[in-house]
Amino acid sequence: MRIGDMFTCCDETSGSQLEPVLELQEKSGELAALLQLLHHPPSPPLELPRDNKFDPVVYDPASIIPLPLLKPLLSTLADKYSLEEEIVDVLKVHLLAHAPAHSLEVYGFASLHGMEWEVSGASQYVLPMASYRFEEVKVIPTVAAYHNLVRLQDFRVKALRDLLLGEELFPHGYGKCQSHWEMSNEKWDRQRKALIGRIESATDVAGEMDALTDTFQDCKMCHKACTAAVEMLAYKCRRLPRRLDQLPNLY
Repeated sequence: MRIGDMFTCCDETSGSQLEPVLELQEKSGELAALLQLLHHPPSPPLELPRDNKFDPVVYDPASIIPLPLLKPLLSTLADKYSLEEEIVDVLKVHLLAHAPAHSLEVYGFASLHGMEWEVSGASQYVLPMASYRFEEVKVIPTVAAYHNLVRLQDFRVKALRDLLLGEELFPHGYGKCQSHWEMSNEKWDRQRKALIGRIESATDVAGEMDALTDTFQDCKMCHKACTAAVEMLAYKCRRLPRRLDQLPNLY
């Protein structure tokens, strides 16, 4: 039943002298938002340019429907008033647009309402779970939803460590500096060993290693090798799974 069908309950032929009245339980703000949706269906939020295809999509904050208005529309009103699928799909895009700034809230809300695509989309922005207070974690509705985040973050930490340990300054001797290669290798190895124990799921491993590049300014070959190693590390890290739907099936 569409929202317009609701008003057929106000039967003008009933013989009553009273004005027909339809009682609604929604708050005035929610009804105003609902009517606005019906009369002026929303457009998707404005997508901002990305530096490369591996970066997550980011939207213009000014074009996003505020989360306090959006959540009741998606949680109850969309189903209760049978909003058209096209409108609901746009609302879900607005929900996901909030994920970078409100990752745990969006993840919990989407998990509660069975929005699998939005769950995966929000999962990439969730900070390491240990960084949240107990009260914040309560927005995650089920143990399974919590466990899925732990799985994703555990996979990323292990994968980032493996990539870092496997990246050499002079791979297979390529670009090897005969004068400084031993000293440069030691600096590279010392830097990554210092980093390895601090890696979290959102750590920019390549960015951390890039701090070493300036220490090779006195040698063009070592500087070039370090720059290439950092760029290769960044490329490999960008290709790692960031979302739940990208996790290997057996993990």
